[in-house]
Amino acid sequence: MKKPFSKTIRNKLIKNKEFLNTYSELTVYDLMSEEEKNKLQFELLKQTLIHAYDHTKYYHELFDKLEIKIEDVNSVADLKRIPILTKDILKERWDDLQSDDIDDFYLVTTGGTSGEPIKVNMEKNAIYREWAFVYHYWSKFGYDFKTTKLATFRGINLGNKIYEINPLYAEVRLNVFALNENNFGQYIEIIDRFGADIIYGYPSAIYNFCRIANKKGINLKERFKMVLLISENLYAFQEEMIKQVINCEIAMFYGHSERAVFGEKYGKTYLFNSLYGITEIGKKNEPIVTGFINRKTPLIRYLIDDQVIPTDTGYEVVGHHSSEVLVGSNDERVTMASINFHDDTFKKIKAYQFVQKDIGRCILRLESEKKLSSVDMYNIKNNVERKLGKGFICIPEQVDAVGISKRGKYKMLISEINILENEGRN
Repeated sequence: MKKPFSKTIRNKLIKNKEFLNTYSELTVYDLMSEEEKNKLQFELLKQTLIHAYDHTKYYHELFDKLEIKIEDVNSVADLKRIPILTKDILKERWDDLQSDDIDDFYLVTTGGTSGEPIKVNMEKNAIYREWAFVYHYWSKFGYDFKTTKLATFRGINLGNKIYEINPLYAEVRLNVFALNENNFGQYIEIIDRFGADIIYGYPSAIYNFCRIANKKGINLKERFKMVLLISENLYAFQEEMIKQVINCEIAMFYGHSERAVFGEKYGKTYLFNSLYGITEIGKKNEPIVTGFINRKTPLIRYLIDDQVIPTDTGYEVVGHHSSEVLVGSNDERVTMASINFHDDTFKKIKAYQFVQKDIGRCILRLESEKKLSSVDMYNIKNNVERKLGKGFICIPEQVDAVGISKRGKYKMLISEINILENEGRN
């Protein structure tokens, strides 16, 4: 039923005035000098502070209490006078953080580290600004929002269906939960029939698609212009498989549901787009962000529980402190990004996942199409412990399937170790 109206539906996004204006601003932004970019960012900061003071109870009270006068804010560095906004404060003062002059908005929720959802009200136009940033970044790798079609692999619940067409985003959504070796040919046929020229989605889902293609000896090297990855960390073993099978550029950006930071990945590191907001790096390498695109729930110096490491070329995004780092008995730290095996350790393994509940000890869940022998388990244990170092004991166990979230997201490590609390005790 949607097919005759697909162009009309798509135009609701790509011909939206807010989308086009933001995309145009980003095109001009690319041509600016660093000095001009910094000046523009500061102007946007001032506008954000003025609006938050005038229209939210929380910031009005806070600025008055600290005697912060916006006219005295002369540089981005002056932002440090404002206390950090934590997720606890966001929950406690949620009503007081809502702007009273914006009536057209929608609610966004995201999972908190404790499992309790974080809520943010998003003004309607923020979604159009967001997609302008995404499409503008993707355009540097060959994406054209007027013509490109996507083959999308995300954790969307399609029930018994293998696919559905979503004309708003010019994509065919493929059921990642149903994909297997027997129906792989159907997926290829659907992608070709739709005319998708770019593959898009979770790294774990696209990795699995490439793993099956590699196993079946199906050549995908000329089918896609690029791979667009979202929402999960990209691990070395996944990147190797995707590049081996599809052999094209990979684009990936860093952001979060609250929409206060946008990091664009170039090579191995990220650059934060200063038109989207301001990103400070805290003492423990945690991002502290101030967003520009959503005025309904202003987030000024909002603390994100991720870890960002400055480098010579940009920033390395390590991920959440407690979910992306194994902790050894002698306080060793092994990031999931560094886990890679170039030998035959996981030759028989379809997927694997670390689980850590105690420091220095981890369970390694192994998903395999065939039962693993005691020799297999012994070799895997030895090889993994050698890779991790003396501070770790690894207990391998075979499972029917490694754990994924309700949205189909995969994490290489599920950890109950709170690194920040640990550091506080040391």
